[in-house]
Amino acid sequence: MEGQPQTHQFMFEDTFKVKALDDSRFERAGRLDCESQTYPGNHLELDINHVIYPVAPGEILSVAITDNVSPDKTRKLTTAYDHDKRLLGKSILDEYGYVMFGKVYKKDENKEKRVATVHASFGGLLMRLKSDPDQLQEFHFADQSTSSSEKQRTASPELPVQAAPASAP
Repeated sequence: MEGQPQTHQFMFEDTFKVKALDDSRFERAGRLDCESQTYPGNHLELDINHVIYPVAPGEILSVAITDNVSPDKTRKLTTAYDHDKRLLGKSILDEYGYVMFGKVYKKDENKEKRVATVHASFGGLLMRLKSDPDQLQEFHFADQSTSSSEKQRTASPELPVQAAPASAP
């Protein structure tokens, strides 16, 4: 329909509770250990720059992974520097507080246990995402992806939350 905003199609979208943060190895980066609030069995380990995006155990994060930044797939990032709003225009990047650009470098699948694991690197910051193989079927080796997260703005982090960022309509 004309005038209706398009819904962005994500490769993966979920809400996670931060179980732990290990920031003992590097001065500006820490590894989050997160458990899904929406899908039991989804597990995320993600390195972030905790200086520019501080996160604490117990916080809720909405995580979305996409291979494009526009709903109509006309704009793709080719480098981490392509995000300039003057060049890119309005995009899904505007909806999130922390965005990373990287590549999938490994994908494992255990068919007996029905678990898939996607490994991605965002300029040295790493992600390991474990989930049902059906949820990770769109991920392939050497895919470029953009990972976004937004802290859920809620008084009670125990409440179920929607997978879209809190600032999204």
